[in-house]
Amino acid sequence: MTSLPSHSAIFCGIGILFLTGLAINISRIRLRHRIFLGHGDVAALQIAVRTHGNAFEHLMPMLLLLVIYDLLGARKLLVDIFGAVILIARFTHAAAYLAHWSSLRRVGVALTYSVEAVLGATVIAQAMR
Repeated sequence: MTSLPSHSAIFCGIGILFLTGLAINISRIRLRHRIFLGHGDVAALQIAVRTHGNAFEHLMPMLLLLVIYDLLGARKLLVDIFGAVILIARFTHAAAYLAHWSSLRRVGVALTYSVEAVLGATVIAQAMR
C-alpha cells in the first residue's frame, strides 16, 4: 500500500505560494500604472506577466509528476530532492527574469529542462516496476 503524498504536498504548497507571489507582483504593477486589461506597453508588466506564465507552465506539470512519483511509492528522500530542484530551478528562473540577469536565467532554464526530463523518465520507470 502506498502512503499519502505528504512530501510532495509540501512542495506543491510552496509552489502555489510562489505562483501567488508572482500574481501579486502583477497586480501591484497593474495598480501602479492603472492598467487593468492587457499590458499597456509597460515593459515591467509584460515581464511580470510572462514570468508568472512561464512559472505556471513549467511548475504545474512538474508538481503533478512529483505527486504521482510520491504516490507510486518513491523513496521520500528522492521526492524531496526532486521537489527542491524543481523549486530552485523555477525560483532561479523567475528571479533572473525579473532582474534581467540572462546568464542566471539560463541556469534556471537548464535546471528546469533537466529536472523535467529526469523526473519524467523516473516516473515512467517507477510505474513499470
